[in-house]
Amino acid sequence: MRAISVENEVRGSHPATDMRLEVVLLLVAFAVAGCLPDQAKDVAACRIEADRFYQGYNTVDVNNPRSQYVIACMVAKGYDFDVSPAACDSRHPLPTQPTCYTSSNWLAWILGQFRTH
Repeated sequence: MRAISVENEVRGSHPATDMRLEVVLLLVAFAVAGCLPDQAKDVAACRIEADRFYQGYNTVDVNNPRSQYVIACMVAKGYDFDVSPAACDSRHPLPTQPTCYTSSNWLAWILGQFRTH
């Protein structure tokens, strides 16, 4: 019995320590996930800004200044404009849909995949 506990101490592995490490890592993951930006809020903020500057343009056309402003605003917030996801619906203006943006940050993208499923 003594040989096993000495061996565990030499390797630095102890079941209680391993479990505490897993709990700490899980808590850190939840804390980071809570700090991630919210796409819907970010798109809404970008739309409000675009409405102030480009009221005469419709966001249906992706190439008009209003749509380009929303897309550039979202890029500045860390998102890429991507119309390939299935949830990005072409029946509605694409630049104003949160589902048409993907996070350019790899950690946010991974955690976002868990949010959507």
